[in-house]
Amino acid sequence: MAVSMREDERKERSAMLARAAGYAGAAIAALWAARQLDRIYSFPEPLDAELMNVARNFGIFILPALVLLLAGPFRMWFDRFAPLYPLVLGAGVPNIYLQNDALAAGLPIIVLVYPFLVIFALAYLLRGRVPRA
Repeated sequence: MAVSMREDERKERSAMLARAAGYAGAAIAALWAARQLDRIYSFPEPLDAELMNVARNFGIFILPALVLLLAGPFRMWFDRFAPLYPLVLGAGVPNIYLQNDALAAGLPIIVLVYPFLVIFALAYLLRGRVPRA
């Protein structure tokens, strides 16, 4: 009985880790989207193509958060990797604003962050779920 209680506590702690990572990543993505929308609408005429780019990027940025928050519970060893999502997103988004060159700002996002976010979300969605009995 005591072993079962410890195991339940571990599962709850790891589920809380995935949930916290999902909320942190969603907050980073929402702050980025709000900043981009403010930038777009500060121009005299909003650009439709820019708005579509923001929507696409926001969709990619928020995808792992949706998986972490809505698709649980996950296997315990998967939950240990949940904090990677806000860390990678949190490292990639400020890089956009810190770089002076457009290539230096966008290339790490396209080459490193986008593939990581999509693979991370798919891995959690397809392999991380606990089978239902």
